[in-house]
Amino acid sequence: MKTKQLIGALAFTIVCAATQISCSSKPSDKAEEVQDKKEDVMEAQAEGDSSVKDEQAELDSARKDYREAVKDSIKNQ
Repeated sequence: MKTKQLIGALAFTIVCAATQISCSSKPSDKAEEVQDKKEDVMEAQAEGDSSVKDEQAELDSARKDYREAVKDSIKNQ
């Protein structure tokens, strides 16, 4: 009986740790995406590309995704 409890406790610990890692990395992944999109917008502006509006739209979308990821991570804590 104690062996089953030990195995159950270890499995629970592993699942909790994996969940915590995935939740905490999601906002940081989204933050990196926002930074990449911001750099794309700045490059397009510097080059005078006509794609500045498209790049800005992608940046806005990435920022929205980041805010949602942060809200979700706060809710899950």
